[in-house]
Formats: sequence, structure tokens, C-alpha cells
Amino acid sequence: MTRGAAQGSCANRESLLTPFPGLPGSASHSRLVQRLRRRYEDELPLLPPGAPTQDSMAACLAALAERGHDELGARLRILRQLVMERLVVLDCEQAAPLAVVTRAVTELAELALDAACAHAFAQLDERHGAPLTEAGQRAQLWVIGMGKFGARELNVSSDIDLIYVYDDDGETTGRDDGRGQITVHEYFTRAVKLIQGLIGDTTEHGFVFRVDLALRPNGNSGPTVCSLDALEEYMLVQGREWERFAWLKSRVVAPRAAIAGGSAEGLRGVVLPFVFRKYLDYNVFESLRTLHDQIRSHASRRSAGRPERANDVKLSRGGIREIEFTVQLLQVVRGGQFPSCARARRWRRCSAWPVPS
Repeated sequence: MTRGAAQGSCANRESLLTPFPGLPGSASHSRLVQRLRRRYEDELPLLPPGAPTQDSMAACLAALAERGHDELGARLRILRQLVMERLVVLDCEQAAPLAVVTRAVTELAELALDAACAHAFAQLDERHGAPLTEAGQRAQLWVIGMGKFGARELNVSSDIDLIYVYDDDGETTGRDDGRGQITVHEYFTRAVKLIQGLIGDTTEHGFVFRVDLALRPNGNSGPTVCSLDALEEYMLVQGREWERFAWLKSRVVAPRAAIAGGSAEGLRGVVLPFVFRKYLDYNVFESLRTLHDQIRSHASRRSAGRPERANDVKLSRGGIREIEFTVQLLQVVRGGQFPSCARARRWRRCSAWPVPS
């Protein structure tokens, strides 16, 4: 390569690294934006200016109710469409940082789940009375966000991985006429069904989020909701190494009252010992090697006969999935001895790594 060619290559690389300033008016060329602006012309002004936040989205949700959108499911779906239109504008026209997008989508999911929980509880309390534990306290449901949701990294096309757990068994109080009494487990099973419908069903306004429950204990063959005791027993008896990785990025995302009231802290005593072992377990390395081989085998099968997938930035050798695996491996193996390693967010750690020139 000549000196001139090398200088030109360097200049091109530097130009690619120059911050993108945004293109005013470019969002209007998107067919998605065109469709949303036609369909929701009257509702778009209800979302306050600027990057969507939980407070501004809550205000928009209330304004939609005042406009005559009586059904919560419809309001949540319309809100999502308004947020998507705003994020396209911020991304394309104002070069908003990625963190603005991921925060907005994550907070939209949290807001939607909190509203769906409140709606489901109100309906079921009317039919069956309040769910009470054997100690006489109201039973608490915790909606646990996994994966990108747990890490606050949702993007505009993400689905949400959820696990539903309640604190203790018991029965509902029943209605005033003495009927309608059911177990706490049945109460929350019905609540989850209502929440899933409000969030995941597709209607004329689309969906709020696609919901995946496959990470729950026993996967798709298990119950949609389990008690804290059942979760603890599952982790002790059947919990697998890949599930330690999955729970690494878990957090309670709804209801907001359970988070603010501190009841969700009860999960820590069950989850933390499962994910982070106090003493280094050398037997775990063989399981991790097997898991890593499975990741590479999946990538190889995916790219078979598709040469363009051989350099997949996410799944190929040295891609995002392997970076994620490496960082999580260090967290899982060392997190029990070094709490700072357990708390570190993946991308914050990666951002400190040197970039080869």
C-alpha cells in the first residue's frame, strides 16, 4: 500500500468515527413515521416534547384517557406508537445517543407493566377479594425483567423476557357474599394472563411488547407464575449453569409499589447465592465450556450455506455474543468473592477495554 493510500484509508476511518450530526427532516422519509403521523395525527401532540421519560409517558397515558381512549390496552398501544415516532425523530434528525433510546424503551416497558398489574389486580380483587398470605398480609407479585430488559438495554425492536414470582402462598378473602375464594397461586395465574393480554396481544393498534416467558423455571412446560419457595427449590435442585447467566441480568421491573415498598428485596436472598457462589467452584468450568461450545455450534448452524452470515457481528467468533459470554463468565465465577465484579454493567466494563488500532 502506498503512503497516499494509507493516508486516505486513515482519513476514511476518521471520517467514519466523526459524530453524526443528524439530518433535519429525514424522519419524514420513513414509511413507518409517515404511517404513524397519518394514523395518530391528533394524539402525537399529547407526548410532551423531548426524549420520552417515564413521567412524560405517564402524562401522555393520562391525556389519552381524557381523549376518550377508555381501554387501558388501547392507550398503552397508542403510547408505544407515539414513542416510536419520537425516537425515530430523535435518532435520525437529532443524533440522540443510544442511551436515550434504550432508556425510553425500557421505561415504556416498566410503565406499561406497572399499569397492567394495577389493572389486573383491581379486576381480580373485585371478583375474588384480596390475596392474603398465611400470615394475613397481602401477597405480592414481582415481575422480573431478564436479558436486555433487566440490563435496561431494550431497543425499539426488542421483546421482553419476563418471569413472574409471588412471595407466599395463601388464599383470597372472597367477595362479600362469601363466594369467589381461590388460592393465591390461582389468583396470580389469572393476573399473569390478564397482564399478558394487555401487553402482548396484537390489536388494531399493534402490541405494546412481545413477551417471552421461556426463561421461567422449567421453561415453557412450567407454570407461568411460581412462589418464592418454589423458585428457591428449583434453583437448588434443578438450576443449570446457563440459568445462572440468565439471572445475572435480572431485576424486578414492576409493580412500582413493590419496588418502592422494599418487598422485592426478598428475592435477593434466593437469587444471589444461586448466581454468585461464595467459593470458587472448579466444576463449573466444564459446564461453561459446554455452554460456549453450544453458542459456537448454534452460530455455525446458522451460517451453514449462508456465507454472508459467517462474519455476523453478533453471533460469529469474537462477536457480541462471545464478548458478552466472556464478561459474564468472569462475573459469575468471581462475583461471589468480589461484589464489585458482580455489580459491574457489561458495557461499562467493555468500554474500558483498549481498542486495537
